[in-house]
Amino acid sequence: MKTGDLNRVIGISTKSESTTTGDVTETWGTAASVRAKITQIDGTRFMNEAELVDRAVYKIELWDNSYSDNIKITWGSIVMFPIRPITRNPGKSKVNEIVIYAATKK
Repeated sequence: MKTGDLNRVIGISTKSESTTTGDVTETWGTAASVRAKITQIDGTRFMNEAELVDRAVYKIELWDNSYSDNIKITWGSIVMFPIRPITRNPGKSKVNEIVIYAATKK
């Protein structure tokens, strides 16, 4: 991966869950700003319960080594969630090259 290709800034938030008196509460942490390469690889439009829904699938490439699969990605006004497990490849500088396939609707 070339550093010059990482020309977009995205936010990555991690999800945490807490249980109080039997209720599970999900909270999203503060988004970390990360440089990434984003490529749209698919897009569909369909009807869901009388609502027209757009779904776009993106390939997101970045450098890091600490993200789990419980993340939310924001890019401008677009919110995406991973649809496959995150792929990690060892990079030349001992930092993982990460590939995330994410969609705008689950």
